[in-house]
Amino acid sequence: TNKATLWYVPLSLKNVNKVVEVPAMQYVRKEQEDEGRKRYEEQKLDRLETKQRNGDAIVPVMGPEPHTVGYSQSSLIHLVGPSDCTLLGFVHGGVTMKLMDEVAGIVAARHCKTNIVTASVDAINFHEKIKKGSVITISGRMTFTSNKSMEIEVFVDADPFVDEPQERYRAVSAFFTYVSLSKEGKPLPVPQLL
Repeated sequence: TNKATLWYVPLSLKNVNKVVEVPAMQYVRKEQEDEGRKRYEEQKLDRLETKQRNGDAIVPVMGPEPHTVGYSQSSLIHLVGPSDCTLLGFVHGGVTMKLMDEVAGIVAARHCKTNIVTASVDAINFHEKIKKGSVITISGRMTFTSNKSMEIEVFVDADPFVDEPQERYRAVSAFFTYVSLSKEGKPLPVPQLL
């Protein structure tokens, strides 16, 4: 069963850099409002803690030994084109999520050398918008292994080249959980991270 909670931020159609006010929801009971506010605050705190858990960059490792972070870390570089974007010229969130899942899958496959599948995705944090014409680097690294699963940190850095060139920036980050499966689709033990 798949389940997700999505948080959207409304932007003005006339000025996409301006966040507009969200109309207040009408709740049937005060408890519903309190529960919703509590979930929101917990997720907000969790995103901040997750973002700060690991470093900011992936440093290439020459000749790493198997089952280390350096052995399975991977990157993908993508030029953002018109088909990746909304009518206003910014990347669709789904395009970014697909690329992030691909990189996480490569990291998991390199680590296990087996069939792997996505089990879950922690909160995907969209920190900044990505404009058409940017070159994005999607990087992933193994951060944790258990007997049956792997946690992989993935982040997207953007280099804007269109209009006014600016510094590279962190646009998106998330943690993916993968599992290793046999050819019959049965869970396999995951090699432990060294």
